[in-house]
Amino acid sequence: MNNNLERMSKKELIELITRTKKETIKYVNKYLEEEEKQDTLRIVLLKLSHEFKTPLNSIIGFADILKSRSKNADDYRCLNNISHSSKHLLALIQDLLDVTRSQYKPLELVKTNFSTREVIYNIISGFHGINLNYTLSEINIFADETRFKQVIYNLISNAVKFSNDGGEIRIITYSDKDFIFEITDNGDGINDEDKEIIFNFFAQGNSDVTKRKYGCGVGLSLCKSIVEAHGGNIYVESIKNHGATFRFSIPLNS
Repeated sequence: MNNNLERMSKKELIELITRTKKETIKYVNKYLEEEEKQDTLRIVLLKLSHEFKTPLNSIIGFADILKSRSKNADDYRCLNNISHSSKHLLALIQDLLDVTRSQYKPLELVKTNFSTREVIYNIISGFHGINLNYTLSEINIFADETRFKQVIYNLISNAVKFSNDGGEIRIITYSDKDFIFEITDNGDGINDEDKEIIFNFFAQGNSDVTKRKYGCGVGLSLCKSIVEAHGGNIYVESIKNHGATFRFSIPLNS
C-alpha cells in the first residue's frame, strides 16, 4: 500500500483523499440516521407501552371482581381467560418497557438475599400440562429477586414455546463460584448463525411462522440485560434438530 502511495502523483493523492473523505462522511451519516431511527423507535415504544398499561390494569381489575362474584361456571371460565390473557399481555408490555429502558441506561437493581430453589420452584408450579423434569439445588444468592424471576419465567416460557409436543424440558441448578441455571428443551434447535442474534432486541432464532407468531423476541434480550447487570453471563448451546440448552450464571456475591 505504501509503495502504491509513493508512486501516486499529487493529483491522484488529492483525488484519493477526497474520495475517502466522501465515503467516510457517507458512512457516518448513514450510521447517525440509523441511530436516530432507533432512538425514535425506543421513544414510541415507551409511550405506547405506558398507554397500554392503564387500560389493561382496569380490564384485569374488573375481570377479577366479576370473577369473584360469578356463580356460573361458563362465565367464570370466560372471565378467568380474560384476566389470565390480560396479565400475560401486561407482563409482555413490562418486559418491553424494561428492555427498551436498558438501551439507554443500566437496569436498576434492588438486591436482597433469597433462596433460588424456592423462587424457581414457585415459578415452575405455575406451568401446567408440560413434561418438566427439574433438579434444584439449595443456593442462596444476593440479587434482585424480581428481575431474577423475570429471567427464570422467560427462559421456561421460551423452552415451552419451542419444545415439541409431549417432549421433556429439563432444568438443573448448581453452584461453582457462581449460581448456574440450565434449561434444556427438545425443540428444533438453533442454527449457528442464529445463536449470534437471538439475544438481540426484537430478534428470534427460529423463523418458522407457526412459532414466531407466539412471541416478539423481547424475552431473551431482557434476560441478557438482567443477567449482565448482575455481572453474569448467558448463552445457548444447540445442535439443529436436537433441542437447545440455555445457561446463565450470576456471581454468588454479585
